[in-house]
Amino acid sequence: MGKKIFMFIIMVTLVSCTGIYVKELRGTPLQDSVLRLHVVANSDTVTDQTLKIEVKDAVIAMMKEDFSGIDDLDQARQTAADKVPDIKQVAEEVVDKKGFTYPVKVSVGEYEFPTKSYGNFVLPQGDYQAVKVIIGEGQGRNWWCVLFPPLCMVSSSDKGLSMDSRAEARISFKCLELLPRGAKLGQLQNRTAE
Repeated sequence: MGKKIFMFIIMVTLVSCTGIYVKELRGTPLQDSVLRLHVVANSDTVTDQTLKIEVKDAVIAMMKEDFSGIDDLDQARQTAADKVPDIKQVAEEVVDKKGFTYPVKVSVGEYEFPTKSYGNFVLPQGDYQAVKVIIGEGQGRNWWCVLFPPLCMVSSSDKGLSMDSRAEARISFKCLELLPRGAKLGQLQNRTAE
């Protein structure tokens, strides 16, 4: 019984804090509130897709350190722009280490994204600021996440965020403080209605 009350208090607090933050962001489009990471594979072969994931992991590991302590979107964009040579070097090192000779292109700019679901968190289709890493010909499937607020750092797997485990939920709650207007939380909304 005490566990249910505790979870209820956490949910009420979470919903209240999220509502206050969203109210503060009223009028700020979602596209102007996040910085995304977009990694494009050379092709759809298994080896190129595996390489893409390894490049993504290395870039996120590097950016995790660089983005720690950043709580401002403009600062996140500037940090990403300043780190383009470092991101390129990290990606090239992974490509070389795996025995490939693909070139790597890295840029920061505005790019079109389709609707993307990160578990319970949904970003609508639109143009977003992003760090884009293209491996080789860049003709393969993509991988993307949100660098700021730091959702890539929370879940670097392809499955996205989930409220199914307590460990992920505790980490995710911190991220919810930074949710911009337009973001949707499917299962969380359903659970609070129950």
